[in-house]
Amino acid sequence: MSIENQQKPGALKIAVQVIGFLIGVALLIWCIRQAFSPENQKQLAALKDAPAHRIALLFGMSAMVLLCSGLSFFLSLRPLRKLDFWDVQATNAIATLLGYVPFKAGMLFRILVHNRRDRVPVALIGAWFGAVSIVMLLTIGPLFAASLTVREINAKWVAIALATGLWGYCFVCALAWYFHGTRGMALLRRFADRLGGAWGRKLVREKFVRTAHGGLDILASPRRVAMLVGVRLMDMASQAGRFYLAGTIVGTPIAPDTCVLLASMHFVVGVISPAGMVGTREAAIVGAATMLGLANAPAMAGVALLVLASEAVVNAGCSLLGVLRLGMHRMFVPRQDSPVQPAGNK
Repeated sequence: MSIENQQKPGALKIAVQVIGFLIGVALLIWCIRQAFSPENQKQLAALKDAPAHRIALLFGMSAMVLLCSGLSFFLSLRPLRKLDFWDVQATNAIATLLGYVPFKAGMLFRILVHNRRDRVPVALIGAWFGAVSIVMLLTIGPLFAASLTVREINAKWVAIALATGLWGYCFVCALAWYFHGTRGMALLRRFADRLGGAWGRKLVREKFVRTAHGGLDILASPRRVAMLVGVRLMDMASQAGRFYLAGTIVGTPIAPDTCVLLASMHFVVGVISPAGMVGTREAAIVGAATMLGLANAPAMAGVALLVLASEAVVNAGCSLLGVLRLGMHRMFVPRQDSPVQPAGNK
């Protein structure tokens, strides 16, 4: 294959990312126009007269979202590596701010910092991020399913959320426990031998695979997974609380169950959007409100933009502190004063 042919997919991918980012910006502009439309003038007037304590609480919830996100990353890796708590929070803050731009800049920044500065192997970083994503799914999935099925937080809503959540929790913990450790590696080698022959045996003996396999230790402990789910529940409560508060501030009250649904969609769209979070989440909120048949669906643009504003200010401020913490010229330089050592299983 020629060099030109090898470069084409990269160029195409960059073009898709740029186009996606421009679409996101266009969607954000559309949301701003919706928010400032004549129908939403009452909401804008209510925002001007909003009590200071509600605005402060909104910013506080955005800060809690950022803190819980960093705490989830910190606790997930703790069984395998000891990283400094505030360094992880600093990295998380900067990566979250970079999530607004395309090319998955936030994820790339995390990988570079933790690999270069903290000397965490790339294979383990992949397993680590995978474990964080699985815990996210264990938390958001049941809440989203319950809110989508029952349009009211009641006994049935709680039952659906608990049933689906417990099933996923037990399944993940049991599967990780069964395949983790020395016994689990032996099982994987046996399966690889049967399915892949010599190629499979060679693959599972690669250092990359063996290191990534160690990541199963993160999910093999039911107590640890429960703790991580608890952190994510605090995260989602703060995210839903932001929508509830933003709705009251602009004079567009939102029911608690709808706040959970909108917050879940807001978060998921932000995570999966390949071209950055700008505009895509806000447009998704307006679209979701329309599909759900909310009477005040057009006003959701103002709510989503207020959430974005509080979040952006908090993320920018914390990112600046993060840069000061990590050091502008030391972010990707291996730490010599405090080498990373395995923490051991707990």
